[in-house]
Amino acid sequence: MHESGSASVVGELYDLPLKILRDHLVPAEPAELEIGVIELEDGSAALATVLRDAMVDPLLQTGDIQDISYLGDWREFLHREG
Repeated sequence: MHESGSASVVGELYDLPLKILRDHLVPAEPAELEIGVIELEDGSAALATVLRDAMVDPLLQTGDIQDISYLGDWREFLHREG
């Protein structure tokens, strides 16, 4: 999560072997992403693919990304934009 704050968003939770994460998912991710730990609604923790903190401000400034966390849901963003 970016240092400037946090937001509650809808997500999807998958149970997968660490070998799949290590051998297939992580190598396929772009360099701007990394594995981080997030807090779930029930207070437990899970691994998640997150944007590297160092990338947030530069990408926001260039307009290459848009903060949609206030919507709380990617599908809501697609609905509004569609």
